[in-house]
Amino acid sequence: MIICRWFVSLQLLLLCLCIYLAGCDRRQSKPQTDAPQQSNQTFQPAMPKRAPKTLAAFQNAIESGQVGTISGHALFKGEPPPPKELRVTLNKKTCGHTYQSESLLVSENGGIQNMVVSLLKIPKGLPVETGDEPIQIDQQRCIFIPHVLLVPAGVEFEALNSDPVSHNFHAIGAHNKEINIMQTKTKRRWLPLVFPEPDTIEVICDVHSWMKAWIIVTEHPYYALTDADGQFRLENVPEGSYRIKAWHEELGTQPVQEVAVTTNQDTKVDFEFSQPSQPVQ
Repeated sequence: MIICRWFVSLQLLLLCLCIYLAGCDRRQSKPQTDAPQQSNQTFQPAMPKRAPKTLAAFQNAIESGQVGTISGHALFKGEPPPPKELRVTLNKKTCGHTYQSESLLVSENGGIQNMVVSLLKIPKGLPVETGDEPIQIDQQRCIFIPHVLLVPAGVEFEALNSDPVSHNFHAIGAHNKEINIMQTKTKRRWLPLVFPEPDTIEVICDVHSWMKAWIIVTEHPYYALTDADGQFRLENVPEGSYRIKAWHEELGTQPVQEVAVTTNQDTKVDFEFSQPSQPVQ
């Protein structure tokens, strides 16, 4: 009798074990879904690395090769106005009879020449390489050459008069002392000049009213002037995020843009201008 009870209990135990194992097998064989796991965590994109803030950090980045470039175009939106024809009223034998203004030069592809591009908030004290050739602005056939000149603050440049007629070199800025010097056929044909402060300086000749040029007195190496196709390039820029602006004598200033520079990479930035209702003088 005892043996029968034990045998029945053993059968019940085996039955329960089989049922349990069958249930585990069904749970393991249940197909897995491809749905991603939900997460309450929000992932933020990586913030651009900040540009060096001190002169020492800036120089260290340059010396260690942690630099990239910024390049791009200045483009005119729409149909540009025709070049202005200016009437020559004096010394026509030397100056000619008409002069085509250089205040707005746009290529066939819409590139804007002589636009000044620069980075903002660069540490003071960075050396600016000027090369072996002297920095010059000349007066030839009653035209300033070049029309826009970049000159580092505190660096000497030369104002020349190559014409057989008299001119006066009249430079007017906001942060430097005004200069107004007569350059005759025989006297002061070569003038060594220095502007100590960063500035945007208008240069005119009071003798010949159509003559005008601009001198941009720079405060650091990261200035560029667009070429005839509207292209510019800034080199050896330490890695980081910057603000970049563009200025043109006729079209004014573009809204400042943000740009992130990566080591050994070229970052593209374009500026688009259109004719203002009232041209900047």
